[in-house]
Amino acid sequence: MNSKMNLIMLLDRLEELIDKAPEIPLTGRVLLDSDDVLDLVDKIRGAFPEEVKRAEMVSTEKDRVISEGQHKAERMISQAEEYANKLIQESEITRQAQQEADRVLEEAQRRAAEMEEGAKAYANDVLTQLQDSLEKTLAQVTKGREALEPTADPEA
Repeated sequence: MNSKMNLIMLLDRLEELIDKAPEIPLTGRVLLDSDDVLDLVDKIRGAFPEEVKRAEMVSTEKDRVISEGQHKAERMISQAEEYANKLIQESEITRQAQQEADRVLEEAQRRAAEMEEGAKAYANDVLTQLQDSLEKTLAQVTKGREALEPTADPEA
């Protein structure tokens, strides 16, 4: 309470000093003794309550913390953007790899179908040749058997 009263008294003293100062004609200004004014300003500064000084320190600290928080937030946003870009790139790589895998699988299935058709055609050719060969062999066997059969006698 004492510092508050002291501050008010010092401000009253400053006002009184200004009121009693001689005026410069036609300017609306006054002449003040700078030593008196500066002495009074020093006393006013010294009379500020400790809470005001602490509030000034808290305000300065608040500004520092806010600035630090903003820098930290900007770093976090930057890191998040980098991470998101990395995920997007990995996702793109995964998508491209899946497309390539699908293409390779499709090609393999096409080739397998071609090979299967080729194998069937080859097997059919071999079986056709075997059948022809067997038919020729059967025809020879039939002729051989007919040759071995006794001929029917017309006299009998």
